[in-house]
Amino acid sequence: MVNPDRSIYLGLKINKYKTPTEIINILNDLIDKNLQNKELSLYNHQLAGEIKEEWDILKIIPKEVEDFFWQCTNNYITNEFNMFNKLKCKAQFNSCWINNQNEGEFNPLHAHNCVQRAGISSVLFLKVPDSINQAQREYNQNEPPKAGRLEFVGSARYSFGRNQHLVHPNVGDLYIFPHELPHCVYPFKGEGVRRSLSFNVELEEIHG
Repeated sequence: MVNPDRSIYLGLKINKYKTPTEIINILNDLIDKNLQNKELSLYNHQLAGEIKEEWDILKIIPKEVEDFFWQCTNNYITNEFNMFNKLKCKAQFNSCWINNQNEGEFNPLHAHNCVQRAGISSVLFLKVPDSINQAQREYNQNEPPKAGRLEFVGSARYSFGRNQHLVHPNVGDLYIFPHELPHCVYPFKGEGVRRSLSFNVELEEIHG
C-alpha cells in the first residue's frame, strides 16, 4: 500500500509520495537511452514552459512505473475526492512528459488542462543539479532560495493559513494535486539539468 509522505493544504490538497530508487533509475536510464537514440518527440507546443527540452514519454513508460503511478493516484483519489468514491468513474492516464530544464529556463505560473470536470496532475523529480542544491539568496538572506524551486499557489490568502508553498526539489519526491492548482518553476544559474516528470489523469463519471 502506498501512502503519502506529507500533505500540504492550500485550499486544495497536495500529497507528496516517495518514489523507490529503482523506479527513478528505470526512468532515467530509459529516458537517456531514448534521447541518445533520438526516439522521443518534443512536447513544447503543448506546454507553458520556456524550456527547450520537453519530451513526450507516454508511450515508453514501463508497466512497473505506471503501476506505481496508479497506486499513488488511487490513494490520492480515494482519500481526497470523496464524491468520486460514491460514483461510477473511470480514470484515464492520458499524458506523460519530462522537462529537461537548463540554466536560465523556467516554467511560468500555469495549471494543467483537463477535459473532464476533475483531474489529477503531478510532478516527480528525477535529476537535481548541485547548482540548485547549493543556490543562495544574493540579497535577502532571510528568505529561502528560489532558484530551480517549484512553487504552488492557492486561490486565496488566509489570515491563519497560507496560499503558497515552495518546494525544494529532491530526487524521488512525487507531488500529486488537482489539475487546476497553479504552480511555477523558477530559473536557476549554473551547470546541470533539472529533470522532472509530469503525468495527468482524468476522472470521468460513467452514467447509466
